[in-house]
Amino acid sequence: MPRRASDLVGQVMAVMFSADDLQLVYGSPAVRRRYLDILISQLDRRYLRALQRYQRVMAQRNHLLRMIRSGGSRMDELDYWNNELVSEGRYVVWERERAVTELSRLAGPIHGKLTGQGESLELMYRPSVPIDTDDSLESLGEKLRATLDEQRTREIAQGVTFSGPHRDDLQLLIDGVDVGVYASRGQSRTATLAMRLAEAQHLADRREQRPILLLDDVLSELDATRRNHVLDRVSDYEQCFITTTGADPIEERFLSRMRRVPVRGGRVETPL
Repeated sequence: MPRRASDLVGQVMAVMFSADDLQLVYGSPAVRRRYLDILISQLDRRYLRALQRYQRVMAQRNHLLRMIRSGGSRMDELDYWNNELVSEGRYVVWERERAVTELSRLAGPIHGKLTGQGESLELMYRPSVPIDTDDSLESLGEKLRATLDEQRTREIAQGVTFSGPHRDDLQLLIDGVDVGVYASRGQSRTATLAMRLAEAQHLADRREQRPILLLDDVLSELDATRRNHVLDRVSDYEQCFITTTGADPIEERFLSRMRRVPVRGGRVETPL
C-alpha cells in the first residue's frame, strides 16, 4: 500500500556528521530551523503534523493578506487563519523550546570534554515572539495571537506574516558570545560536533534506542584529542558508519573494532 514520505519519519533514527554542519553556524536561520524540525519530528509525530499544517496555513494567510491589501477580501477574514496559525504554531514553538533546552544541557559537558573544559557552549532558542521558559501551551498561544494582532496593519501592507515559528532561530554561544560572529572555524567545528553528539544522546534517551551514526569525513579535520573523544563517544553505538580518505589518523584501538571497506576509483573492494 502506498505511504506518504512523512509516515516514514522516525522509523529509522539517524544522526549525520559532515563538513556541511558548519552551516549550522554560518548558514541562514532556515538551516537551523530545519535542523530542529528534523530532530523533533523523529521523536514526535504530532510535531510533524503541526509543522506541516502550520506551513499550509501560513501560505493561505499570506495570500489573504495580499488580497486584503488589494481590496479583494475583508480584514475580518483573518480571524479564522489567525486561530489556525496560533493553534499549530504554539505547539511548534513549545516543542522547539523544550528540545533546545535539553540539547544545551547535553551539549555543554560534551563540548567541555572536546575543549578540555576551556570553553562553555550554550544553545539558545530565539523565537520571534517573546516567550518565557515556563510558558504553558496556552500562554504561548496568547502571546502569538497578541503579536499577530499588533502587526496586522504592517502585515497587510507587506503581504507577509512577520511572526511565528517560521521566523525563529537557534543561537550557539561560546562563553556567552555568538559563535557565528566571533568564533574561529575550529571553534565552530567543535561546537557543531558537540551539538551532533548531544542530538544522538537525546534521541537515545527519548526513544530508549540508539540511532545510527553517520560520520562523513569529519575526523580528518580534528586534532588527535578531539578525534579520540568523538570515537570514544560513538563506540557505544551499535551502528556507526565512518568515511575517511585514510585510516592513518585513527588509532589501532579503534581500528581493531571496525570493519573496513576500501573504495578505490569509485569501486567497493573486499572488506578488510
